[in-house]
Amino acid sequence: MRKEKQSIKVSGLCYAVTGKTIVADTSFEIEKNEFLGIVGPNGAGKSTLLKLLTRILTPSDGYILIDGEDIFGYDPKELYRKISFLPQISYFDFPLSVLEVVLMGRYPYLGIFASENEDDIKHAENCLSLVDMDGFSQRKVTTLSGGEQQRVSVARVLAQETDFIFLDEPSSHLDIHHKFALMELLSSLAQKGKGIVAVLHDLDLASRFCDKILVLENGRSKGLGKPSQVLSEDILSSVFKIKGSWDPGSGNLSVSL
Repeated sequence: MRKEKQSIKVSGLCYAVTGKTIVADTSFEIEKNEFLGIVGPNGAGKSTLLKLLTRILTPSDGYILIDGEDIFGYDPKELYRKISFLPQISYFDFPLSVLEVVLMGRYPYLGIFASENEDDIKHAENCLSLVDMDGFSQRKVTTLSGGEQQRVSVARVLAQETDFIFLDEPSSHLDIHHKFALMELLSSLAQKGKGIVAVLHDLDLASRFCDKILVLENGRSKGLGKPSQVLSEDILSSVFKIKGSWDPGSGNLSVSL
């Protein structure tokens, strides 16, 4: 019987390609009811780490346990009922309807020859509503703006209805209103029991909405903890090459070059 720990445990994770180490000896734990932000400069290994956590890549060393079982012990459909992933870039080469794209998230729950039912469609429509895309279900996804396509991609991930959601730069292409709306949505999902992990470039958004932050530099962890603990003057200076400070009164991060 599987031991249900309701967490993802990462231990000694390493990934190297053609002799170059991309992720090195990284360990942490992700629990449900938690929003973890992964931050770091370009080339820090953030996207690679997400691909390891979602079994797109195989680690060179270390292990990943989901609810106490090795990630490679899961049947694919079983795994993708546990975790969902929004890549950094989503390609829409075919003129599918928005609803058809979102319904792709229901694949792990369908039999070999089964098609989506009324409940699946209702769930997909609800996910579109969560990302402010009501009324777009019959539009061809190729006719949408980059920001609208990004919100459809988020809806597809939500339609997968998983315990843990991984997102690589989910706020890219979004205007300021939808950036904040998305972060508020992800934060509320964590409060309702989801485990949320997002690669973020905006330190202000990360500090405002994430429960914990993992700082990466050259594939190595430089800090893990609450935003106020991790985004210290030392880390902002040494990792991000900026001046910054945390205002404990307002709970806001102030940065400058």
